Amino acid sequence: MIQYLNPIQWMRWFGQFVYFWAISIPWKNISHGIPAILLCAALATLGFFAFTDGGSWRRNLIKEELSNAVLSEDFETADLLLRRQLEGGDQTAETLFAYAENLDRQEKADEAITMMRQLAFERRNDAAAMWLVRKLYEGKSWQELKTDDRREFGKLLALLNQSRPDNLGIKQLYANYLIADERYSSAIPHLVELAERAPGLGLQAAALAKRVGEDEMSSRLANTTLERLSKRHEEEPANPGLALGVSQAHVFLDQHDQAVRTLADSIDRMKKPEHRQALRQAMGDTLAAWINKIESEPNETATDQLRILKMLQVALQYAPNNPRVLTLVANQVLQTIESDEEEVISIRNALVKGSSPGIAHFVRGTAALVQGRTETAEKHLKLASSHLPNSAAILNNLAVALSQREDGDLEHALQLSEQAIATVDRPGPYFYETRGQILYRMERYLDAIPDLERALAADALAANAHQTLANCYAEIDEPELSQDHQEAADRLQSDN
Repeated sequence: MIQYLNPIQWMRWFGQFVYFWAISIPWKNISHGIPAILLCAALATLGFFAFTDGGSWRRNLIKEELSNAVLSEDFETADLLLRRQLEGGDQTAETLFAYAENLDRQEKADEAITMMRQLAFERRNDAAAMWLVRKLYEGKSWQELKTDDRREFGKLLALLNQSRPDNLGIKQLYANYLIADERYSSAIPHLVELAERAPGLGLQAAALAKRVGEDEMSSRLANTTLERLSKRHEEEPANPGLALGVSQAHVFLDQHDQAVRTLADSIDRMKKPEHRQALRQAMGDTLAAWINKIESEPNETATDQLRILKMLQVALQYAPNNPRVLTLVANQVLQTIESDEEEVISIRNALVKGSSPGIAHFVRGTAALVQGRTETAEKHLKLASSHLPNSAAILNNLAVALSQREDGDLEHALQLSEQAIATVDRPGPYFYETRGQILYRMERYLDAIPDLERALAADALAANAHQTLANCYAEIDEPELSQDHQEAADRLQSDN
């Protein structure tokens, strides 16, 4: 009995069993059973792959079928395959993303967007975030986005920027978002990082730093940008983009003379006419910026005025059709209209002759308007308007000329004034003063008052605007307000 408890005895018996079972097999006829053996092996293999999720063969087969279904636009089959994966327990972000993407292909956009949002914000999936950015926000301006849309757009870009730190396109898009959202301080580090590859963006970072009051940082960033651009410009002296970047950096640092020198040297190096023309326009803008800087100085002298006129002569030689240059030409000619210095008169006349016909007529017409020659002013301003029909300044001055004539067409003058105001994004006090005076002459006193009050912001218009406001308030039986404006008008006229 004890032998049944002995494991060695059991092993001996098992060995004997295997031995006698093996010798009992009819090995001479074994070839007849080979097909059955192979069939059992094949069935076992297929069963393994069919009832397990770990086989890469099965996954690859499904992926191939899914890819074929999408390529053939058989989205229903693709949906079936994806659902089968999800029901089988495959809840990976990749499968959920593919399923949501296929929903969008089947014109089930709302369901797709909901799933993509869950993937992006709950699972921090960058592919879903990129899909949402392209689907919902690509190609839209900041003004088109509602507050909630802007907030979601920012979260998506922040996620993408964090998950794809080396993607410069995303970083640039995120920086642009922060700037549009007026989060300038947050945008600066991203622009500085981008400036290592695109040095020109360093100047944008410098401008933002200056805007938030970080003058020291602004100067440092601008100088760094100038160094980088100058080094590259030395290596590629015929590159117009680099020449323009160097000149802009000089202008930002108030180094206008060096900016002009850079552009003058670069224009001669350019081989293509369009590159030379672009730098000529930049020269006009640079000289205009330099003139604005001189005019911003508190104590502008007669020498400065003469210097400005000479600079405008140079600007017209380089960029005769540059809008900024032409505007300055008109302003300077009008500012010096009463000057009796021979050199000033000579340069002023040369500037008028060197301008385009529209600007020349505008200058002559406005000068005649200042001198009280209404008919001459109207003639030249009408000619100017025919050359430059969308110029707000010309329309405004033509409205003034028409309204000042004894037999003037006030209705037409009002139409021109309103057209001038509608033409510009931010109409200045001069435009409102013109319409206010026309409305006053039309005895529309209540309509005139708001425009005349806007005109008070300009010192040159304040005295006349106060006087007309005094008359308007008197006409609508507001004696106290009328008296206040009359006293203000008298005070300003006495000061002058």
